[in-house]
Amino acid sequence: MTVKSPIKPPIFILGNERSGARPIAELLRQRGHEVSVYLEASDLMLAVGARAPALVILCVAGGGDWECSLGVTLVTMFAVPFIVLADSWDESGVRTAAESGALCFLVGAPTRLQECVPAIIAAMAHHAELREYQERVRKLTQALHDARTISTACGVLMERFRLNRREAFERLRAAARARRMRLLDSAAEALAALESINALGARDRDAAHSSVTKTR
Repeated sequence: MTVKSPIKPPIFILGNERSGARPIAELLRQRGHEVSVYLEASDLMLAVGARAPALVILCVAGGGDWECSLGVTLVTMFAVPFIVLADSWDESGVRTAAESGALCFLVGAPTRLQECVPAIIAAMAHHAELREYQERVRKLTQALHDARTISTACGVLMERFRLNRREAFERLRAAARARRMRLLDSAAEALAALESINALGARDRDAAHSSVTKTR
């Protein structure tokens, strides 16, 4: 049985013919990556919208300017990481790249682009690890929130019907099964109903208090 090697995530590159876009693309393809090169930012953004890449490389030639707003859009709107690859650098350009959210600012002369490949791969790996960590944190936070919702619903049942925690949990679970709902959804629905009842009670109390005040 033949075991297929995992497909590496795509990389999009933006750069004109004077930049190192095509040479760096070929070097990355040799490493097994799927790479697409775009000459126009508009074409790049259309491609990103259709299929999010693992990384975008913005190539700058001759120390020229690059569109920092493009980098900000990639990070904030599409959650796509990017790096800047230039053949020269200055402090202003590096600072702008960092402020725009670039993973790194690489400098590679046309004849030495191969030296940039390990840094590009390392940047992708680091970002992937960071995203994985953030996803784990998100799932843990959600799990804690869900557990709190169920626990609160059980507490309400315990107080209203004089049940212990196990009895309250079993009653909540039975109600969820009877209605073919998730336990979490059943708990959330119960708390929402309680909140509505409390709101109605508070409104009636306020109305009664207002009426008494006017009478006086």
